[in-house]
Amino acid sequence: MGAGGKSSKNRGWRNSGEGLAGFKEVEVAVVCGSCIAGATYIPSIADESIIIDKIGSMFIAGPPLVKAATGENISVEELGGATLHSRVSGGVDYITSTEEEAYERTRHIVMTLTCGQPSKEPVAYDDPLYSPEELKALAPQNYECSLDVKLILSRLIDGSRFQEFKAEYGTTLVTGFAHVKGHLIGLVASNGELSHQAALKGSHFVSLCTQRHIPILFLLNTIPQASPCTSLTQAEDLGRRFKAQACMMATIACAEVPKITLVIGGNFGNDSYAMCGRSFDPNFLFLWPNARVSCNAPGGKKKLQYLDTDANLPALSIRLEAESTAFYSSARLWDDGVILPQNSREVIAKCLEIIKQKDPQMSTRQQQPILRF
Repeated sequence: MGAGGKSSKNRGWRNSGEGLAGFKEVEVAVVCGSCIAGATYIPSIADESIIIDKIGSMFIAGPPLVKAATGENISVEELGGATLHSRVSGGVDYITSTEEEAYERTRHIVMTLTCGQPSKEPVAYDDPLYSPEELKALAPQNYECSLDVKLILSRLIDGSRFQEFKAEYGTTLVTGFAHVKGHLIGLVASNGELSHQAALKGSHFVSLCTQRHIPILFLLNTIPQASPCTSLTQAEDLGRRFKAQACMMATIACAEVPKITLVIGGNFGNDSYAMCGRSFDPNFLFLWPNARVSCNAPGGKKKLQYLDTDANLPALSIRLEAESTAFYSSARLWDDGVILPQNSREVIAKCLEIIKQKDPQMSTRQQQPILRF
C-alpha cells in the first residue's frame, strides 16, 4: 500500500440476527517505511494508523526536495518522523518501537471491531490489578488542579489493561478501549484542561466508537480556566480551542451509542459540555460524593468579582459553594445519583448490562466516515 505503508481491511457484519445483513469497512494502516507523496494519504485517512519509531516516516516531499526548493537542511525525523506525527500533528494514533509490536497492536485494534450478534453468555474477565477500595483515597479534593486519571482507570477496568488511543497527543484527555466485567467500552477521561489537541483527539475517538457501536464512558474532572484572556495571541489560542471543543460537542451530540458519564471531581465551564455533561443527556449520569457541578468553580474572590459588586461577593461565594455539591444536584434529579467511588466498577457494569439488553432492539444506523481532524 504505497512506499513502505501496509494496510489491512476488515469487512465485518452489522449487529443483526442473520449475520451478513450488511457490510462495514475498517482500514488500519501500519507505516513501516517511508510514505512519500500520494502514499502519505493512506495512513492519514485510515480509521487507525500505527507508525514504527525511527523507521516509519510520512511527508509529501522528502528532505532532498525541501533542500532544492527552500535551501533548508532538514532530517527525515524532523520533517515527518514518528515522534512528530504522534505528538505534534496527530497524523498517526500509535507509535511502536518494532514491527512486531506494530502488528501486535494491529491485532488489538481488530479485537475492538464489533462483528455479529453480541453473545448472551457470561464472559470471563479479570479483576483490576489494584483494589477499587483505593478509589476512596484517590477521589479529587482540590478542584484547582487535575489528578492523573490513569490511577482511577487502573482500578476500574479488567486486569487494569488499557489500549490507549493517541497516547502521545493531546495528553490532557485520555482516550482508549478497555473492558469492564467483560464488556467492551470506550473511555474518554479528563486529565487536565481540555486543550485544542485534546478536543480534536476526543472527536476522533468518539467517531471510532460510534462507527463500531461501542458504549462510551466519560470520566469528568475538569478544572477552571487558569487565567483570563489578555492578549491577541491568547485570544487566537482560545479561539482554536473553542472551535475544537465545538467539534467535539457536535460529535458527541450526533454519536448514536450509549453514553455513561461519571463525575469524579470538578465539573466546570465549557469543558463539561465537551465531556458529555448533563446538558447532553447521557444514558446514565453519576457523581462521586466529592464532585462539584457549576458553571463557575467555587473558591476565591477573584473568580466571582466580575459577577457583582464587592459587597455581594461573600453571599455569592457561599451560595455557589452550597449549590455546587453533588448532593444538591442529585436532590433535584439532575442526575442518576451519588455513588461511592469504590462502587463505581459495579455500577458501571450494571449499566453496561442494561445497555446490552437493549442493544438488539436498536435499529440499524447509517455508517458515518471517520474524520481525522
